[in-house]
Amino acid sequence: MTTLTMDRIFTSGDLPLLSLPQADGLITCRWFHEPVVVRALAEDGGDAVGERRRAQVGFVMVEPSWLARAAAERVRGPGIDAVVMHVQGGLPGRSALALAFASHLRSVLLRSGRETHVVTAGARPDLTGLADLVRIPHLVTVTDATGAIADTVVWEVMTDAQFDAWLDGAPRPDQHAIEAHLPGLLRLRGLHRSGRLDRRRAGALLDVLEGGTLSTRLIHLCPRVVLPLAAAAAA
Repeated sequence: MTTLTMDRIFTSGDLPLLSLPQADGLITCRWFHEPVVVRALAEDGGDAVGERRRAQVGFVMVEPSWLARAAAERVRGPGIDAVVMHVQGGLPGRSALALAFASHLRSVLLRSGRETHVVTAGARPDLTGLADLVRIPHLVTVTDATGAIADTVVWEVMTDAQFDAWLDGAPRPDQHAIEAHLPGLLRLRGLHRSGRLDRRRAGALLDVLEGGTLSTRLIHLCPRVVLPLAAAAAA
């Protein structure tokens, strides 16, 4: 299976402008590709036709206790490409980032030929009583108008079948341990991106990374390599 690398840096320009009610609910999205005329230089022989992507976004109010289940069901309905779980009182910017990440994630999935139904959330989803669903903390890099770069977490909710396919046959790691190490994992990702990992201590991790980024999937595949370093980074 193709390894999914989540190393894109999201800027404020990537975030959609959302007007959200003060309520728990689901942000639904469908993307369309529509032709646009691109003005070409005269010597190129006239105009050309390109494509741009347009989003159709909606909001459905849902009781908090049903939020995750409703998201998993809604995303498989007709005309829905992605669903973002939004909690009352949550920051609109977090949900906007979750929607931007869903768009990016879906594009990656399309290229790899995998199932493209995506459920994300800006805040940690409550999956109490939902044994057939799994939450995945993706490490996402963002930057602001000042150029400062930081790492944060955007959550994805998968079904058991999606999760096992994502692991490509590897054994399931301890999800609770990964979540407990999130502060250190974010710190470790930043250290690696800035070239500040000590090869004497992190040589095994650097060998596994092979020049790539510290992605959530790699953490799930190699927890014994990554989590001790995350614990040290958080200390």
